[in-house]
Amino acid sequence: MRSFRTYAVTGRVRAAGASAVLLLATFVPLVVAQEPQLERGAVAAGLLVRQLDGEKRVLVIGAHPDDEDTGLLAALVRGHGAEAAYLSLTRGEGGQNLIGPELDDGLGLLRTGELLSARRLDGAGQFFTRAYDFGFSKSAEETFREWPRDSILSDVVWVIRTFRPQVIVSTFSGTPRDGHGQHQVAGIMAREAFDAAGDSTRFPEQFARGVGPWHALKLYLSAWRAFLGEATLAVETGAFDPLLGRSHFQLAMASRSRHRSQDMGRIQPAGPQRSNLTLVVSRASTAGTDASLFAGIDTTLAGLAATLPAPLRNRALAHVERYRTAVHGAAEVLNVFHPERAALQLAVAVRETQALVELASSAAGDGRELQRIMEERAERAQRALAAAASVVLDVRAADDILVPGQESLAEVELWNGGPFEIRGSRAALLGRGIAAAEAEGVTAGSPANGAVAIPAGKVHTWRFRVAVRHEPGSPYPSEPYFLRRARDGALYHWPEDPALWGRPLSPPVLEGAAEFELLVVGDDGKPVVAPLTVAGVATFRDADKSAGEFRRPILVLPAVSLRVQPRHLVWPLGERGPRRVSVTLAGEAPDTVRGRVRVELPAGWRSEPGDRPFELGGPRSRAEVVFDVYGPPNATAGDVPVRVIAQDARGVLYPRGYTVVDYPHIEPVPLFEDAVMHVRAFPVEVARGRRIGYVMGAGDEGPEAIRQLGLEVELIGREELLHGDLGRFNVIVLGVRAFEVRSELGAANARLLDYVRRGGVLLVQYNKYEYVEGGFAPYPVAMRRPHDRVTDERAPVTILEPGSPVFREPNTITAGDFDGWEQERGLYFLSEWDPRFRPLLEAADAGEAPKRGALLVAPVGEGLYVYTGLSFFRQLPAGVPGAYRLFANLLSLDPARWRAYVAGDGRSGNGGR
Repeated sequence: MRSFRTYAVTGRVRAAGASAVLLLATFVPLVVAQEPQLERGAVAAGLLVRQLDGEKRVLVIGAHPDDEDTGLLAALVRGHGAEAAYLSLTRGEGGQNLIGPELDDGLGLLRTGELLSARRLDGAGQFFTRAYDFGFSKSAEETFREWPRDSILSDVVWVIRTFRPQVIVSTFSGTPRDGHGQHQVAGIMAREAFDAAGDSTRFPEQFARGVGPWHALKLYLSAWRAFLGEATLAVETGAFDPLLGRSHFQLAMASRSRHRSQDMGRIQPAGPQRSNLTLVVSRASTAGTDASLFAGIDTTLAGLAATLPAPLRNRALAHVERYRTAVHGAAEVLNVFHPERAALQLAVAVRETQALVELASSAAGDGRELQRIMEERAERAQRALAAAASVVLDVRAADDILVPGQESLAEVELWNGGPFEIRGSRAALLGRGIAAAEAEGVTAGSPANGAVAIPAGKVHTWRFRVAVRHEPGSPYPSEPYFLRRARDGALYHWPEDPALWGRPLSPPVLEGAAEFELLVVGDDGKPVVAPLTVAGVATFRDADKSAGEFRRPILVLPAVSLRVQPRHLVWPLGERGPRRVSVTLAGEAPDTVRGRVRVELPAGWRSEPGDRPFELGGPRSRAEVVFDVYGPPNATAGDVPVRVIAQDARGVLYPRGYTVVDYPHIEPVPLFEDAVMHVRAFPVEVARGRRIGYVMGAGDEGPEAIRQLGLEVELIGREELLHGDLGRFNVIVLGVRAFEVRSELGAANARLLDYVRRGGVLLVQYNKYEYVEGGFAPYPVAMRRPHDRVTDERAPVTILEPGSPVFREPNTITAGDFDGWEQERGLYFLSEWDPRFRPLLEAADAGEAPKRGALLVAPVGEGLYVYTGLSFFRQLPAGVPGAYRLFANLLSLDPARWRAYVAGDGRSGNGGR
């Protein structure tokens, strides 16, 4: 067990009444934890007071993580005091990644984290459906072939019934004007769900899960670009906010810039800005329904109170009036230097919310909506009071990674930083697994300490021992809930617990809470007693010697995990081996773990040795073992799964590993996967003895693929690119989007072209518009906006010059080599080119004109220049045989053989297509 190191969390306040343990056991947060500067003190109090009066809710619906209108979200939440949320149908798994190697599920986790990071700034909530982003599509019909229509509609309806917005804003129109087929589906779903959510005959099975029909009153469409002329409403987002010290649009651009994997960094301009909307449907009262977003909608709490039965209505209206008077009084006296001056009015507001909750609950069904809203308002009022009174909760754990069977320490610290007295304070600590009320995953003991008083300016700390338990074979609590089962096509599975449906990630592993009474003293010297419950998520805090304090969430992970390299092993037919397999074991147990690791192979295959011992010496320990794999003499083409399993001295099996998706702008999330390597046996040859240089782009795995083919590859760094001897390489490969992410590449381009002129081969993988705009190609080329691409991975491919060395040496490439490709054929094809370029392939999605800009070769001096938009960056990591065979031919290109081919029967280049 480690000695205790402090660890802090952002505190969150919940309504008093239920015990802290019960509160924590049932709490699945909707609103994302805020940035620290927006969560505590006078600024937090001011932002929360804005949200205390009225009931305004807006749901924005889009297809992908970066489709949201951040300006609208920031203005609604931070400026207008509304509650807003963004529903992204997908997590963006099918996109590209500017900042790292993650694709597919890993990219989905990264982009989920980026959305949560954005929400921490703009204050909105975040939802998802079960839809998996399978890649670019060109029509709604194509998208619905991957996404079951009723399943996606059911998910959108669930989110609407859960969040209960009066206003829905659809980012997309649901027509071909939206472009991307997934965008079109998002628009279609928004329109259909607007009606279906209020229809009791649609998805009635949801009603047993705690929701009811919900009638949103307005549907708007974002009037962006092509729709700008159709706008009926402009929401100002550029006004300066004195609480934030900037405009809501500036805050939104900081939020937008959190989408770093999608190159979304933005400047933060000052001055007027607006979000333009078009009213599509309104069920609101007819007068002035488009004068403002909520025009014609009763957003008052008095309107809700008036729905109660007559005996309770007048009492409820009186409580609402006292509550509103207190809220407006708090807003008037809130002072940046003395926020505690608003505490008395906020204490009254807290008491009135609790009275309204009790009154509404006594009305049974008639008061359900008022009760729900006032429970939420009680939480927010308490958060505002805690912020104004400078009461801060930290929940700290001694370890950021816990493993099954481990014991550790945790603390709940309550800092009474204001001028008022805290009395009767108690704390509780609770862990959970898969959002289960019985606290699966981590269990916590209760302290013997009784209730304590905390004078003004003092700190009190409760200490706990925690023990981790985990049923072997069950998911780890930190594993994202939607990845615990294999997808059904392009649809995730949601768990049994509906509290998780649509939520970003699994709930936190460890939480703490403190209950207490705050004695707020007014100018007349009379105290008002306000009961509060403050809750927070446990995090780990440490200090970096150069950067200072940092914080990380608590994760429950296996004591031993395995990572197999490579994930796909290319096995040329006729080869018997050996091929080397590396297994990295990671240990997180507090004590030394010893055992053996073995490779499980099918009949006819073997490894040497059969197993190996390992020893892991505590947290963050690593060990590497290697195996030589031998194949049978008569191996046939196919996929051979190779499983790796570790077993410790107690007999516990460890068949899985994980990688942590971790970047400075997001919270780390583990991605679990079985320790399985796939041996892909197929015929493939490559010209031996070649030296390959590789200029890394945006995180592709090209170098590993080249090693898989048995060639040496060397990464070319900045200095060598600018000043080194490039002539020692037979081929230089530029990674995807290299001209975008390698700032030195533009300056080095002339050297690269000289390298080609002297007889080298330069293979340029897909780049974006800066490649064309920068004039980096040796001859004039063009790229359409939007760029040519083929999104159907099954689209027929025609080889235009079958006799070309690209398709003959050393592997004969046929149409069959384009079978089994994943997600797409390619993207960022060239649309026009100089006649010296020779287009070698033709492909198109159904119903579109053929495109020839996917693979082009041009002679430059004594060498060859190749541009390809084929998605090798997806196919090679997936072990697609045909992609490997074609890539091997490109790496084997011989300029002399090319010249001989062109001088012979080679066809003309058909330039300018």
